[in-house]
Amino acid sequence: MKAYVRVIELESFTRVAEELRVQQSTVSKWIASLEADLGVKLLDRTTRQQRATDAGRRFYDHARDVLGRYDAAVADVQQSAPQLTGRLRVSVPAVFGHRFILPHLPAFLEQYPRVELEVRFSDRYINLVEAGVDVAIRVGLPVESSFIGRRLAGTPRRLVASPGYLQGAPPLEEPADLRRHRCLRHPGRPQTIWTFRREGRGAERVSVRGRFSADSSEALRVAAVAGQGVALLADWLVRDDLVAGRLVTRLDGWSLPPAPIRAVTPPGRSQRPRVRALLSHLTGRWGTALGAHPMTTAGPSE
Repeated sequence: MKAYVRVIELESFTRVAEELRVQQSTVSKWIASLEADLGVKLLDRTTRQQRATDAGRRFYDHARDVLGRYDAAVADVQQSAPQLTGRLRVSVPAVFGHRFILPHLPAFLEQYPRVELEVRFSDRYINLVEAGVDVAIRVGLPVESSFIGRRLAGTPRRLVASPGYLQGAPPLEEPADLRRHRCLRHPGRPQTIWTFRREGRGAERVSVRGRFSADSSEALRVAAVAGQGVALLADWLVRDDLVAGRLVTRLDGWSLPPAPIRAVTPPGRSQRPRVRALLSHLTGRWGTALGAHPMTTAGPSE
């Protein structure tokens, strides 16, 4: 049943076989056996693809529910297990992952010797279900509505630019001045809005534009240092550049919403003991390294 569900989600017998660590022929045999047991055809196969039949689609919906309940049952009994076991797939942003997650993983593996950890470093928003990921750590961007998100911490953000860029650019004394500047943005949205707050003036939302966008905060930092525009970035990412004078801050009298750090899990996996143990391990070690106060994994979901 699990193999069938993953075939529907990944649309590939080869990828399912790699994920389940079996031969592709084994997956084919499992699906054929399932069809024989049910007495119906679940997949229409061609040399290039396979699609669920009407019966196969209905069975997929039921099978996901069954597997979800199975995962919940496993999580329940593992609560009292003397040791955590099994594989844990984690997706983390590249730079944040190398700075704040990777250094703490050896201690986690030592504490839980029967857990197998697979970490994927990428700033791309992957589909957690298709990728078979148990938990993704994401910084600064909203949680998909179909997944469960839990806030772990928040880190201050800074509006920064290089001295060289500011020397030849228009004045930047009010948020509205950003409309006259080249702003370095994350892509994927038709409009980029930066929000600023100041006591006595409320919130001011500014629609910003620029010629350069990237799905990597590190790329935006590099572009800012190179004098390509103004960037809104996490404090921990630009701290060294500010100390060295490669970047300077602007609009310091205005406050910015902190960049949230969230754990995102597919339905049914948020309560897995392995996931909870890893999140507790990380938040317990971040301390003030992020420039903010971490929140416990028992905090409210978002």
